[in-house]
Amino acid sequence: MTQSPPLDTARVDELAELFGDKGILLEIYDEFLKECPTRIQVMREGLAKKQADLVDSGAHAIKGSSANLGAQGILAMATHLEGLARANELGDAGQFLDQLESEVERLQAHLKDVGLG
Repeated sequence: MTQSPPLDTARVDELAELFGDKGILLEIYDEFLKECPTRIQVMREGLAKKQADLVDSGAHAIKGSSANLGAQGILAMATHLEGLARANELGDAGQFLDQLESEVERLQAHLKDVGLG
């Protein structure tokens, strides 16, 4: 199965046009990538404590930011995790958290490859 690109290039173009400055766009992606590990850690703690609300709040925050930034892979995993948390079905959530972390790493690598990281 072929992975989709980590970023929606049309969304990146929209953001670049909106901000008019590649430096600002870079800062926005950088800030997003800095906050993801903290939110993922909180979600892991929520899983360990069986507190779906912690998983939900972290996933929801990442989902919103990733949607705004066009980070498709992160958005997909965060959306799925949010759904599991809201249904209080955390049994498989750990594997999706691992995939979310992988998507964050993939986005970091992609941004470096295209000169935004």
